[in-house]
Amino acid sequence: MALLDERQISEGLAELDGWEWHPDAAEIRRTVAMPDFMSAIGLVDAIAQAAEEAGHHPDIDIRYNRLTFHQTTHAVGGVTGADLRLASRIDALVAEALPAD
Repeated sequence: MALLDERQISEGLAELDGWEWHPDAAEIRRTVAMPDFMSAIGLVDAIAQAAEEAGHHPDIDIRYNRLTFHQTTHAVGGVTGADLRLASRIDALVAEALPAD
């Protein structure tokens, strides 16, 4: 798996919702607020299923109803195409899980 350069990461982030590049941590990151704890856990479960299917897993920080997803490829020490693909899948699952306005 090849590391993406800063330009490739920036271009990939332009296609995603709310993800930010954190070069000091060599990761992309997104925080989502769900309506309550149980909906946050339901989203984590859906993302866990998608991550297993992809064979690629985010680090997830759970703080009641706030979830922060940290996406990096630990094996190569930075962001790869697999991270951007999983971030896109996470975006879709978040959109499905959030209540309609």
